[in-house]
Amino acid sequence: MPAIAIPWDPDLFQIGTFRFTWHSLFSVLGILAGMWISRRLGRRTTISDDQVITLALWAVGGGIVAARFLFVIDNLDLFSSDWGRVFALNDGGITVWGAPLGGGLALALAAWWMKLDVRSGLDIGAPGLILGMGIGRIGDLINGEHHALATDLPWAVYYTHANAIGQSTPVHPATTYEMLGDFAIFGIAMWLATRYIGRLYIFWTVLAGYGAMRLGLQFLRIDQPEHLWGLQQSQIIGVLALLAFAVWAVNRVRLHWASRT
Repeated sequence: MPAIAIPWDPDLFQIGTFRFTWHSLFSVLGILAGMWISRRLGRRTTISDDQVITLALWAVGGGIVAARFLFVIDNLDLFSSDWGRVFALNDGGITVWGAPLGGGLALALAAWWMKLDVRSGLDIGAPGLILGMGIGRIGDLINGEHHALATDLPWAVYYTHANAIGQSTPVHPATTYEMLGDFAIFGIAMWLATRYIGRLYIFWTVLAGYGAMRLGLQFLRIDQPEHLWGLQQSQIIGVLALLAFAVWAVNRVRLHWASRT
């Protein structure tokens, strides 16, 4: 069966030891697009444009810290001989789950500190978050950083450039499946945003939707070690996210029925 060749150099340019990759480019574009969406949604609340930008910057910072932390935890053997490398973000990688976890926590703390409505802050941030993550996955497709299982499907991809870090044999474009899922979750979140900002429906839809998607799609990837019950870190976090959503949903239903009695 035919497959799709990815011929591009994963690096756009390099200055000394600093490399700017396709992944870097689309990550930046994703952050900017996410901030733009959150700013537009913020206008449906009492949160001003400037306050949205402040919250977004806190979310980006928290997301980067958490993403690096999760990567280090999952790859301790890479850093045990030189812990200083933990702070070299261009050496190694990050785990995308850090964006919703660290970003959401940082945004909530910043909103609380600024005396804003935390629930509204989380709800206007969630659609921008999942959109940004989806755009970032375009860079993953070009770079091929996340290895996946072999397949003979016609949309399989393989990498041909001499500097490629992707696989040279046809494999599932697993991060592209995730990108499409991210965009679908974004669409649902934006529909909810027309009706329910400030009630956490949007935030939990994004978190639980992403958790369920990663739980399933991670079975196609082979770039993380297995841990509990043969699950990879991203799947374990996905299960925890779904459990947290279930607790919130049950409590929400309980409060609803209690208010009617």
